[in-house]
Amino acid sequence: VMENAQARRFFVYLILLLAAILGQDILLGPFGAQAFGMSVAQTTQLTATWGGATLIALLLQGLLLSRWLSKKTGALLGGLIATAGLLLIAASGIVQMQPLFVPGIFALGFGTGIATSTNLALMLDMTTPEQVGLFIGAWGLADALARGAGMLLGGVLRDLVTAATGNPSSGYITVFLLEAIMLAGSLLLLRQIDVRAFRSHQPTLTELVALAGDA
Repeated sequence: VMENAQARRFFVYLILLLAAILGQDILLGPFGAQAFGMSVAQTTQLTATWGGATLIALLLQGLLLSRWLSKKTGALLGGLIATAGLLLIAASGIVQMQPLFVPGIFALGFGTGIATSTNLALMLDMTTPEQVGLFIGAWGLADALARGAGMLLGGVLRDLVTAATGNPSSGYITVFLLEAIMLAGSLLLLRQIDVRAFRSHQPTLTELVALAGDA
């Protein structure tokens, strides 16, 4: 699978994208409490805001946007909106403006919803009928690696920066900014991915042996 240049790009793209999106999952509530003194009830509502925005985006993508936008364009749009959301969240902590925080969470959730729908469709496009198992396995591995990297990024980096600066909010802000950079990097990779070039790739001897093993 990795001998296909387009597959390699898509693999790295998925890791960067998913690690950035998933890495904030454990941080939003604690950040709201730390930076803005939000109560447990208020931080719990943040999860509902993110989830609601994601659901709205999934429905909008499925019912409307998919008619007008290609899968790749939709994935780019979702990634851009999610990046803007992360930057808003980081900015809210830097300038201590809570009114930026919740809109940032909504934008992050909305972008995540569009990106989730379009990238699932792209995963199916980035397979071939005779190598479905190999490619779906590779994309599943990318998802698993991204989840681990996201959790590591969200927890360890935050603690290291907080310990180095003595400012709890700085750890969260650093992670949010790094995740925004990762998302931007993933979008640069996505622009270079060509489904047609992927499908025109001729299997190498190694890939043919792996395919024979699956059979």
